[in-house]
Amino acid sequence: MSCVVWNARGLGNQRAFRELKRLIAEKDPSLIFISESKLRDYQCNWWKSVLGFSGLFAVSCQGRSGGLILLWKDPLDVMIHSYSSGHIYCSVNHVGKKWRFTGFYGSPEACSRHLSWDLLRRLHNLSNLKGLPWLVGGDFNEICYDEEKSGGNLRPLAQTQAFRDVLDDCSLQDLHVRGEFYTWVNRRAAAATIFERLDRYVATFD
Repeated sequence: MSCVVWNARGLGNQRAFRELKRLIAEKDPSLIFISESKLRDYQCNWWKSVLGFSGLFAVSCQGRSGGLILLWKDPLDVMIHSYSSGHIYCSVNHVGKKWRFTGFYGSPEACSRHLSWDLLRRLHNLSNLKGLPWLVGGDFNEICYDEEKSGGNLRPLAQTQAFRDVLDDCSLQDLHVRGEFYTWVNRRAAAATIFERLDRYVATFD
């Protein structure tokens, strides 16, 4: 099986929806997590059948920002345990093997990012699921090291250290990347171009 996470930055137009269909056709994911859909939950209900999935759970956007979607296919048995504007937390039973998945969207505001890290710690400590393997994927809106950014000013050390600390506290390890290293670009003129690795998967060892 395969799992895809994608920051769509808005799915309310045909171009974005075509890109989603292309991504699904190319990767054939059993589970896909989409952040920044910028849609209300009821606007996503018909996607399940149109895109060939058996299950869907959506969190509404807040105003013109946010919005999360989780889609999955048979034979995955998915149970949602908690959700917010920044996450969808579920258990997944796949052919008798059970594990945890969290689709994650870190706060885009640096001053509020500690709340995102506190959320990860709370999810880590949920006693009824703590023993299960855990995969977390999404847009964390933060880098771990200066090497994950090209262009612009360096991140404050305390900011990147806080991200590394929460990964350590939750026993989450970064999964090695293949292909394009950076996942975000500000799309400005060459001298002002900034690349960052904001999207990633992290997982417990098991």
